[in-house]
Amino acid sequence: MQKVLISSLLLAGFNTPLQAQDNIPDNTLELPNMVVTATRTETPETEVASAITVITAEDIAAKHLTTAADALRTVPGIDVIRSGGPGQPTAVYLRGANANHTLVLVDGVEMNDPSSPDGAFDFGNLQTDNIERIEVVRGAASAAYGSDAIGGVINVITKKGKGAAKYTGTAEGGSYDTWKTTGAVSGSTERVNYSLDASRLETAGFSSADKNMGNLNPNGHTNTTVSGRSGVKVTDNLDLGVTLRYNEGKTSYDDCGGVNCDNTANHNTFNELFTRGFGHLKLFDGLWEQTVGAAYSRTDRNNVNVFSFAAPNSFNSTSANLGEKVKLDYQNVFNVHKSNTLTLGVEEEADSLSTSSASPDPYGYNASIPLKTMNTISGYLQDQIKLFDRSFTTLGVRHDDNNRFGGHETWRVNELYVLKETGTRLKGNYGTGFKAPTLNQLYDTIYGAGNPNLKPETSVNWDAGVEQDFFRKKVITGVSYFNNNFNNLIQYLSVPPYTNSNVSRAKTSGLETFMEVHPLTDLTLRGAYTYQQTLNMNTGNQLLHRPRDKASFDADYQFLEKAHVHLNVLMVGQKADTAYISYASVPVAVAGYTLVNLAGSYDINKNLQVFSRIDNVLNKQYEDVYGYGTSGVAGYGGVKVSF
Repeated sequence: MQKVLISSLLLAGFNTPLQAQDNIPDNTLELPNMVVTATRTETPETEVASAITVITAEDIAAKHLTTAADALRTVPGIDVIRSGGPGQPTAVYLRGANANHTLVLVDGVEMNDPSSPDGAFDFGNLQTDNIERIEVVRGAASAAYGSDAIGGVINVITKKGKGAAKYTGTAEGGSYDTWKTTGAVSGSTERVNYSLDASRLETAGFSSADKNMGNLNPNGHTNTTVSGRSGVKVTDNLDLGVTLRYNEGKTSYDDCGGVNCDNTANHNTFNELFTRGFGHLKLFDGLWEQTVGAAYSRTDRNNVNVFSFAAPNSFNSTSANLGEKVKLDYQNVFNVHKSNTLTLGVEEEADSLSTSSASPDPYGYNASIPLKTMNTISGYLQDQIKLFDRSFTTLGVRHDDNNRFGGHETWRVNELYVLKETGTRLKGNYGTGFKAPTLNQLYDTIYGAGNPNLKPETSVNWDAGVEQDFFRKKVITGVSYFNNNFNNLIQYLSVPPYTNSNVSRAKTSGLETFMEVHPLTDLTLRGAYTYQQTLNMNTGNQLLHRPRDKASFDADYQFLEKAHVHLNVLMVGQKADTAYISYASVPVAVAGYTLVNLAGSYDINKNLQVFSRIDNVLNKQYEDVYGYGTSGVAGYGGVKVSF
């Protein structure tokens, strides 16, 4: 398997850390892509030292993907784990870090759920509607973004309206009785820009618990998403804006993963809101830029379950979980010189959690976590230094003062050196990170796991790599090595005192490689391979759900001026997992697999497009998580109208 994965590099990653431009005439100026997540300021991608991948709206459209999780699957260093079908819990592991070690943003609003046990964001409900691009920064980013960014940042940026009013609508359907409709409007005037998108997804799904273990009842999912943003240019120097993303729906669950886990009476409803208002002011001909913002997020989850194994007594349970986050931020950017940019900012964040769980007799109980809050005030300083258009350095430091666990400092150093004569880019990054305990970890009284004496988790991360252009950027390739050490990891003790404790240490390291080739003007080949070693330093075992090998190959071809086809091959190696057998946790291995996916579209005219997608073309039987189901071969098709 490993030899096959390594050899895929000879063919050609999804999006490479540096996006290649289309072939252009010699006398045409090539403008670099701009990114914001790595440095918190708009920076040319060619001047960023951090390990970064950008997924564009065009990439998503080429594959006709409906979820952000599926868009992330082929990013180097990322492992996406979904426990079942659409809407089921979906975790993202970045360079082997825990799922709750990655900060997830949408237009600058933190999406991590304060009411979840570990504070991780569940990607199960995040659709690709209205997404302009997704920026992924791999490596410790706590110095720039604080807690939750111990392993990296995933920033979802929505579309900004441009030009005359444009209306778009899509309708598609396919396997598992799946239907989705969307409608969008966007545009701009001299002073105002706007975009609004709404969608509705319904699917009967398939069994969340693996059907190969005797589970046959499908687990359905519905999702309604509304996303929008608007901006007003009050004066030539002052902009105001607001963004909003809301989604609600319902997902049915099974009792567990494995044998005899079917349940037709277990479901979850969810309501998620992410919004932010901001103002941006430029003074002294742009030498001083100020941004002030206020963000609010709310995650409301409710579960109702009738445990099938308790019949005929009908063991019912209900739970309600509400997490809220309010964040105020003020950022100053001083463009001191064309070679130096200084960024200074302050933030205040308030998290809150309230949870209740209950069940009537004969297994009756009532428990709750009354309203708990946490407040953090932060200040950060960053200096970007550019010398001779060859050396690009970023230095950053941050102090977070938390009312529960006190003050903590983090810092980072990033360096990119460019050899223009050979098209070579040398990169190096070093930084520290920390993750504050969640409110649930501190104060859980439902299961008695809360421990108010927990300390923050910490990390030291570094990476180094090289990227190389050939043949006027018709070939771009690169390789990087990363090394992460995590300390004070929080783990629930299954032996007395049966609480959360800082007992674990972990180390992850590995190689990320990519190659992008443009053999023809309309043909792009991309390949990526990640090799990683993940180790629980306390037990000596491989960390759960992290495969040692992962590779992808993408071929994107436009032909006949109106036709577009995309081939994706994803190869995932063996993973460590656990199974609950006879009420005991038993180590198991989840076998590796290879998936082939195909998508295509044809423009009938400038206003009408037909498209289709086939997932798992070879009908591969596989698992992401032991005991949980995955899709067999599945086909989807639809139409897109725009005017």
